[in-house]
This record gives sequence, structure tokens and C-alpha cells, in this order.
Amino acid sequence: MSVSADPAPDPSPTGQSPKEPAAGTLVDLIAGRLAGSDLDEESRALLLSTFQDDGPARGRMPGAYLQSVTVSGFRGIGRTARLPLTPGPGLTLVTGRNGSGKSSFAEAVEITLTGDNARWRGRSDIWRKSWRNLHNGQEPQVAVELRIDGDPEPATVLRTWHGDDVADSTAALDRPGYAPVPLPDLGWQDDLATYRPFLSYSELGQVIGGKPSEMYDAVASILGLEQLAAADKRLRELIRAYEAPAKAAKAELPALLALLDSTEDPRATSARTALSGRRPDLARAAELAAGTGTADESLLFDLRRRSTLIGPDTEAVATAVARLREAIASADDLRGTSAEDALRRAELLARALTHHRAHPALGTCPVCGGTARLDEEWARDAAEQEHRLRAEAEQVLTARTELDAAAQAVRDLAVPPPDWLLSQIAAAWDDWLRCRTVTDPAALASVAENAARTAADAARVTRQEAAARLADQDDTWRDTARALAAWLDKAHAAEQAAPHLARVKAAHKWLKATHDEIRADRMRPIAEDAQRIWTHLRQQSNVVLGPVRLSGSATQRKVALDVTVDDIDAPALGVMSQGELHSLALSLFLPRTFLPENPFRFLVIDDPVQSMDPAKVDGLARVLALLAEHRQVVVFTHDTRLPQALKYLRLPATVLTVDRRERSAVRVRSGDDPVKQALHDAKALARTRDLPGDVVTRVLPGLCRTALEAALLEPARRRLLGTGLPHAEIEQRIAKAHKLTELASLALHGETDRVAETMTDLTRAYGRQAADHIRWCNRGTHEAVPVDDVDEIIRRTADLAKAVRSL
Repeated sequence: MSVSADPAPDPSPTGQSPKEPAAGTLVDLIAGRLAGSDLDEESRALLLSTFQDDGPARGRMPGAYLQSVTVSGFRGIGRTARLPLTPGPGLTLVTGRNGSGKSSFAEAVEITLTGDNARWRGRSDIWRKSWRNLHNGQEPQVAVELRIDGDPEPATVLRTWHGDDVADSTAALDRPGYAPVPLPDLGWQDDLATYRPFLSYSELGQVIGGKPSEMYDAVASILGLEQLAAADKRLRELIRAYEAPAKAAKAELPALLALLDSTEDPRATSARTALSGRRPDLARAAELAAGTGTADESLLFDLRRRSTLIGPDTEAVATAVARLREAIASADDLRGTSAEDALRRAELLARALTHHRAHPALGTCPVCGGTARLDEEWARDAAEQEHRLRAEAEQVLTARTELDAAAQAVRDLAVPPPDWLLSQIAAAWDDWLRCRTVTDPAALASVAENAARTAADAARVTRQEAAARLADQDDTWRDTARALAAWLDKAHAAEQAAPHLARVKAAHKWLKATHDEIRADRMRPIAEDAQRIWTHLRQQSNVVLGPVRLSGSATQRKVALDVTVDDIDAPALGVMSQGELHSLALSLFLPRTFLPENPFRFLVIDDPVQSMDPAKVDGLARVLALLAEHRQVVVFTHDTRLPQALKYLRLPATVLTVDRRERSAVRVRSGDDPVKQALHDAKALARTRDLPGDVVTRVLPGLCRTALEAALLEPARRRLLGTGLPHAEIEQRIAKAHKLTELASLALHGETDRVAETMTDLTRAYGRQAADHIRWCNRGTHEAVPVDDVDEIIRRTADLAKAVRSL
């Protein structure tokens, strides 16, 4: 089964529509640009061939939202716990103290869909072996419910483990209407790597604190530049391969010339001359190395020719002579036999018939002069008799034919010596060559074998003498010639590679320029969004982010992050605080959420608030809210500042609270409203039977005060933010409001010392009981106060909290 979806482009977090992706594939884009380039056809074809086909089209992650995560026996979660989520755009905060199990949910989603966890990557084995829950880890499994576009029912990705290693697991997608499919078969891996919908605090630190090339790769993968990088790498490998012979030949040439200079041989001098010039004469040097050069010193040349002199093949001559003698014997055996007589008579009749056909009217016998008429009747009888006689003589004819062929075979072996052979040596061939004119088979058989042996011996002696003399000459040249031949192999390889190298370099130069253009085009919208997101996150920071660029290639690739601090240019990583660096990392990677090619409808962020000051937490809240307008954003955090910021900024969010009880029993409950939570606890107190009265008088005022404090904090922060105060001072003012009345004064007037005026305003707006109730809650935290009607007090607290939250 293959699942895919093509979600419509969403606006960017800045409210602008994203750039439309280029039509066609990257290869189509390259081919189109190549068509208008000045590269030759071979260079174009070479360049396109470096964009290798990665096989059949991969599957794509479908457009899907998260509906729930159900975990058992994994990390901090023991028995089965379920995290419900709203499948659609919106922001969900999952809060809880450290160790509550909230991050186990985040890691469970990631490992279920990817099979790995970024937090454990590069760590020791103990991290990969301590993943089972200590209290209930016998049958660990995670089920992630997805709402896939077009499906009426949710689909589930279920991952189960079979061993102690976290990698020893399997996962399958169970989608309504289809049979379960193993997750790797769906082909989602590339999308999960490129558009990774998971972001954790550790990842942000690794990206900012890692190598420049690692940050580059993380950003470049989002832009789909892997094929360009791979093609560039293949071209550089081709360049190195084609340059290697020339570099080797150049590096070894000085040593070879020195060797030629030190060799006392005329060939070494000639080779040194051939290789000395701007354009070495490789052909001449090759002739010298092989010993076939026409310009060899004359003695060496003559010795080399004579050392290869071949005389008559005595074995072949002996075989031919033996055949001739057998043919002679066969012919002699038939001489004087009836077969031979029949042959003579047949030949005589044949001549008579020939004469008769020439003189048909002749009336007398041409031989005896008799009067017997040689007519047609006689001719027929004579022809029949000739046929019978020739059949009888067939054996003689065969023997004569073989004799002629055997004699000619011996004559054909008698070939003349080379024309360059000295005359005194060539004389040894005279008797052998005369065999070509001997017509008598018997005479030929008697002289041929001895004549051939004499000529062969002369050739052997000549060859041995020349080889011995040549060996003396070659002793000093042999090693030098071998070194010259080895160098020539590299030189010829370099010569053959030169035209290929020129084409590859031209293609690489063109691709490098085109790569930079495409990279800049694709980076531009992400860089613009990164700057806008940084504008939100840099609240009260004097660091301004300049253009974000990808630069360099190969081992020099990096992300150029230039900033100004109070209008002074500076490198980002050297001047920014840890909180600013994490904000910068968020600015770089959050824009990928809105790329048109990104198939994910959700984003899971774990612990993004660490190291951020209050101002940047406010900025983060705004950015997350903007993201959540078009994506499902799930944020896990233990920091209470983020949910508080969302509240007083009146940004919509669903808050879930995770807590952990004994034996890793994890519970998820709604925690989106601290006021409601405090009132819920107060109602639970009221429903408790047989509760001592003094407990109610001491505990209930505190719960009511907690609800009112949470309600007053929201307008207090909104009012102070509206004055333009820095976050640090706002927090200081809130911390000074020790009394509930002072916090009310802060909410209504932005100052803690206008308590009397505040009480008057509350009485005027909500009646005297509002001011009295605040004083009652304030006093009840220090001493026991009377409680007449618990339900009425809780109702009064809820009404007042609702009223003051709208201030």
C-alpha cells in the first residue's frame, strides 16, 4: 500500500504566502538551464549523468494530524497511558515537572515513526539499553493514532519491541480499508529525515554547538539540495580520477630524467631528448622503450633484427620429405602393373578418339595405315573401352597426383632469407633455395632435408651470436627501459584523460555557479521567515539577525549567520547568549514547517523554553500561536512561564498536565486553567466527608486565594506589558506583590501600593462582597477564618475570578 498526499500550501508564520515550488524535478530544472548554457553536448550529457536515478519513486508521508499517543512499558511510562490530542491546527501544551513522563510521550512519537531518537544519537550504549520502564517493561509498545486526509477513521502506527536493544523493534501502519503494512515499506523515511516534524532541546543544542558543516547539512536537506551536492561530489571525484595520471607522471618525471642521464646507452640519451621540451615526444620515447624505434643506433637495430632471424622449419621439411618419399614409393609400386598398362591403353585410345573427331572422314588407320574404317560405331566402342581402362587405372592416377602435390609441398617450404641479411650468411640458403627448381621427385627428396638443415643451422648461429651481443648492450638499458615504459603508461593515460578532464571541469564550473544560484533562490524564503521569527523571539535583545545564507561547498560548507549588536557587525555564535542561540536555532528550523513540499501537518517540540529569559518566552508564545494557526503544534515543557505567557497574552492553547505516581503510573489530565484547577480542588475538599472543621477553615481560604492569584496574574501581566516595561522588571513587580490585595492593585493600576483605590474600584464594579472576599482570602492564609457556607464561598471565588480575568 502506498499513501501520499499533496497538502495545499499554507501561509508562512509571518502571514505571507510561501513561494511556489519550482515546476518539475531538480533534474528538470538543471536540464532546462543546461539547454541555454554554452556547454557542449558531451559536457551536458556528462553533467546530467551525475544526477543518478535513486530507483523507483519513494512513498510520501501523507497529510496527517496526531490524534493520540498510547504508551506502555517505555521510558518513564509503566502501565498504559494515553495522551489525547486534537487532530487539527492548534497549539497543545503538555506540561509537568521533570520526571513526570511528559518527554516519554514526545520520544515515543518520534521513535514510533522514525525508529530512532535524536536524544540518544551519539551517546553511550547505556542510553540505548535503558529504555524499558523499570516497573512495567515486559511488553513495551507505542501506538500513534493519525488522522490521515480522506480517511473516515484514524490510522494507527504500532511499534513493538522484541529484545533489549531499542533498535530491536518492528512497526506497521494499520489504516482503515487496507491490510497492515510494515512502516519501512511505506517509503516515509526520506520525508521524516528532510522535513523532520520533531524538535527537542538537545537537537537545538547540537545544531548550534556542532560543526558548521552539520548545521549546513541540516538546513540544506530542507532545501532539497542533496542531489546537487551528490552531483558536485561525483564531478569532483571524476576530476581527481582524470587528474591522477597527469599528476603521477609530472611527479615522477624528474626522477626518470635523472635515471636517463645516468645510463650510458645511446637509447637513454635519445629518450632524454624526447622527454625534455615543453611537449614531450611520447611516441619517440615509446619506440625507444620497446626497442623498435627507427632512429635506434644502427648496430643495435641490426643486432635486434638478427636476434629474431628464423631459418627453415626443419621439422616441417622432414615431414614434407617423408610424405614425398611415400608418394614416390607408391608410384614405383604401380609401375609395370596391369593398372599402368590399362592407363597407357586408355591414354592411347583417348588420343585416337581425339584424332578421329578432328578427321571424321579419314578412311585409313593413322597408325598402321590399314583400310579398316574408323567410323562412329568404332568411336563409341573406343570411348566405352577407354572408360573401362581408366577406371582400372584410377590407382595409378591417384598415386601420380599425390606425388606431384608432395613434391610441390617441399618446394613451397624453400623461402628466401630476409633481404637485409648479410650476403655471406645468405649464401647458406643457396642449396635450400635451389630445391625450388628441382623437378625430379627422387632428386628433391634426397637433397631437400640436408639443405634445409644447413640453412637452419646458419640462421641459429646468426641469431645466437646477435642475441649474445645484444644482451651485452641491453644489460645497462633494461632497467632504464622498464622505468621509461612504466612512466609512459601514466603519460599516455594522462594524454587520453585530458579531453575528458576538460569536459568534467567545464561541467563542474557550470554546476558550481548554478548550485549557488539555486541554493540562494531556495534559501531566500526560509531566510526571510527566519528573520521574522527572530524578530518575535529577540524581545528586548540588542542582537539583530542579518541575512542568513548558505555558503561554501565540500568541507568548507557552512551557514553564514551574521548579526549586529548595537549596530556593530559580529559573528552570531561568538556574541549570542545560550538563550539567544536556542532562539536562533528555532528561527532557522521552524520555517521548514511551512515549506510547500513539507507533507507534515504536525510539529512536536520538546522543551524549547530552557535558557530563555521571560521576554523570549513571550516571543516564543507568539511564534507558536502563529504556527498553530495552520499546523498542529504539540509542545512539551516543564517551565510554567510558557503557559503563563499564553494566558496573559490571550493566545489560544490547550494545556494538558502529566503527573507520575508510584510505579511509573502516568496520568494525563486537563491543565489548561489553573483557576479551574484550584476551584476543582476546593470542591473536592467540600465533598470530603467527616473533615475536621479547622482543616476547612485553614485550607479553603488558601485554595480560593490560589484561584484568585491565577486570575489576577493574567491582567497584571497584560497591563505591565502594555506599559513597555522589560520582562525582568515585570517579574520583579509581580514578586513584590506578597498580598492578594497588592496583586489586585497591580492588575488594576500596574502598581502594588494603590490597594485602597483598588478596593474601591472593585466595590464599585462588583459590589462590596468582592473587596471583602479578597480580604477574607488574604487573611485566611495567615490565620483560621470562619467558613459559614463552603459552596457559597467557592461560587463567590469563581465569579470574582471570572470577572477580574477580563480586566
